[in-house]
Amino acid sequence: MSQFTISKPSNAFFQWLTASVFALLLLVATAVPAQAQMEDGELPEIDFSVNLMQSAQALTVDDTNPPAANAGVSSGSYSGFHQVRAGLNASVQFSENVSGLVMLEAEPNDFGQNGFSPAVDFVTLDLQLTDELTLRTGTPVTGLINFRGFSDGPAVQGNPLIGNSPADMITAAHGVKLIGGFEDVGFDLTVNRSFAEDFTTSDYTGVNFIGKVRFTGSETVQVGAGGAFHTGDGVPPNSPEVEDGQNGIVFANGDRENYNLIGGGATASTHTHVNMPSGTILQGDAKITPGPADFDAWLGYATDDEDEVGTINQSAFFGGVGAKFDLNEDFYLAGRFTYVGNTSEDAPDDHTAVNRIQIGFGYEVYEMALLKVEGVRQVEGENSYGQIGNNWSGVSTELSFNF
Repeated sequence: MSQFTISKPSNAFFQWLTASVFALLLLVATAVPAQAQMEDGELPEIDFSVNLMQSAQALTVDDTNPPAANAGVSSGSYSGFHQVRAGLNASVQFSENVSGLVMLEAEPNDFGQNGFSPAVDFVTLDLQLTDELTLRTGTPVTGLINFRGFSDGPAVQGNPLIGNSPADMITAAHGVKLIGGFEDVGFDLTVNRSFAEDFTTSDYTGVNFIGKVRFTGSETVQVGAGGAFHTGDGVPPNSPEVEDGQNGIVFANGDRENYNLIGGGATASTHTHVNMPSGTILQGDAKITPGPADFDAWLGYATDDEDEVGTINQSAFFGGVGAKFDLNEDFYLAGRFTYVGNTSEDAPDDHTAVNRIQIGFGYEVYEMALLKVEGVRQVEGENSYGQIGNNWSGVSTELSFNF
């Protein structure tokens, strides 16, 4: 009897297979009706949607300041096209009170993806407890932003600009979320931990508690507030739970941005964010919408206790303002200014701030596509929480499709 050996498929084969399945799902999503339903008219109902985005940048890092010790980003030009982002979303209504959402996305700047590698990015299962209360399980996205748009992979059309605020802190870890929506008041409370499934016990483990409340009774002025804290003593250095390249900090400083100043991989677009403390965060924000204009503002304070990072208390004060002006149905102008100051006990007296200014416009093309162009300038003080270690600026552009 002859013998034979079955070799293990290579990683390249799995990447090819995953990409092929993802492409097939995209084709199916565009070929089936927007809402698929059982023949007898009963639930479940399925809605498919697709997000696609291509972007490019022409950014320059100054050579006026010495690079920070933890960054070492070289001065010079960083220009070119980003890898395409793509997403397939399936929203399912299982019954009158049970619904779910699955997002399969290719985000090259998230989770170390360097190629066309789709992954399950976001999953939720919603149980409608009452007309006002919903329990959400899975990986519910949570941050302290109440009213401002946010870019995440190919889902970018809610953000009038291309980059997020350098101080936005967002997490989509495994957990549960209670959502309340009343006539003039809304709230949500999230309890989560991380993307890893780790049940080991030590002084470092714990869970995140993130809560928000917002008042929306007025058509022109809305206000909100929120807070977040962690029950453990932090995360040890070089732990796989450390998100966005941080050391000893639990909450993620936002999603990966579409600025790239250090090369490929997920860490490339985390360095433009501010690596500020986030063991405990308090934040308030407001939105004013007089006519075709839209203004928003936010203030916050973040700190890490000595037990969490093993140093003297680290803290930061941050805030910003943004504006959007609709010139007509298809064209708008937008701007945003963000400030983050290092207010730690051991911080020097000067050069402790990071400032980012963004100015751009958006143009709706053929009702489904949005073209955005943005100019950006970030100034990082030598003693700030900035990670590039130098000032940088440039222009970026983005074309996105939702259908």
